[in-house]
Amino acid sequence: MLLLFLCQSGEKLVKGLDHGQSDSDHETFSAWAEEIEECEKYYGTNRVSGLRSGDAILKHEIYGYNELEKHEGKSFWHLILDQLNDTLVRILLAAAIISFMLAWYDGGVDSDKFTAFVEPLVIFLILIVNAMVGIWQENNAEKALEALKEIQSEQATVIRDGTKIHNLPAKELVSGDIVELRAGDKVPADMRVVDLISSTLRVEQGSLTGESEAVNKNNKVVADDADIQGKRCMVFAGTNSS
Repeated sequence: MLLLFLCQSGEKLVKGLDHGQSDSDHETFSAWAEEIEECEKYYGTNRVSGLRSGDAILKHEIYGYNELEKHEGKSFWHLILDQLNDTLVRILLAAAIISFMLAWYDGGVDSDKFTAFVEPLVIFLILIVNAMVGIWQENNAEKALEALKEIQSEQATVIRDGTKIHNLPAKELVSGDIVELRAGDKVPADMRVVDLISSTLRVEQGSLTGESEAVNKNNKVVADDADIQGKRCMVFAGTNSS
């Protein structure tokens, strides 16, 4: 989802634009690589008066809530079956079965012939270990997603129709909204900085990037292919202003 936001931190005032889902079905818009005027034009908004209420309602109907998609966790057996979707795993499984059958018909389970079963057993063991690692990674990914939901902001201060709306549920933000952010606030969505009326704006985004110190933000355009640390004109959902 893409948002235009206004962020205020004590005496500091920051205006910005969120980025995410575009106003067209298949077009992407790199807000961090565009001038502020182009962002306003693209999202049909104004940095002073914000969105019109009618436009906000329409965008909400099109794009839904500003929140992570909810989904039910996979069952244990579903996770196991997912491990078989890999082509290499299927090839190894087929090879193990064929090898086991050949060993069986070649000499059964006689102690002298038992060494023939070593190869298929080793392959089966590798597949089991691989499946266990895959399931562990899937579970960790689901836990990380739930943790990310918990750190998201629940409310935001928004400007629409030239009027400031306090404590709007953050999930009701839409592309083009003007959001006011104060020092210590949690960022409610991924957003593009429009204007900074202060010496600095710092954001703690270590939970997202691993950076140990707060990062200075500005409204300067950056390269379209900049990595997340290089997007200094962007603030990201779940991080904190300081």
